[in-house]
Amino acid sequence: MIEASKSPHLARRQILLIAGALVLVAGGIAVLRGGGANSTTPAPAPAVAVTAAPRPQISDDLIEATRALGTTQQQAVDQLQVVQDLLANQRAETKRLSTEIEALNAKLSALQEAVANIPGAAGASAQQSKAPPAKTGR
Repeated sequence: MIEASKSPHLARRQILLIAGALVLVAGGIAVLRGGGANSTTPAPAPAVAVTAAPRPQISDDLIEATRALGTTQQQAVDQLQVVQDLLANQRAETKRLSTEIEALNAKLSALQEAVANIPGAAGASAQQSKAPPAKTGR
């Protein structure tokens, strides 16, 4: 399974490798089945039973391997889709939080401006910071 922490580049590379292997297996099947219309080698004589027996087993093995590769490729594609969905959700959440931060910054600026415009607030706060704290009689 592809983890969310792996890069999409790595996932793409895995998919390309699987696709390449699939093409090679399909090519092997085509060669074993006669090579198509451009085949220049004659088909083996049906009377030779020794070479005919391994051929179906190899074809079956290649077909099974091709199916397994197809399944693996589909799993990789599904996992990539999950990672892409997670990334899209994360981007949406980041955008939402960014908007909230902008709104809070605007409110903070307005509050700072309102406090700065209060007459005598700057002098009163300066006097309070210079005065020693009141002592309690305990």
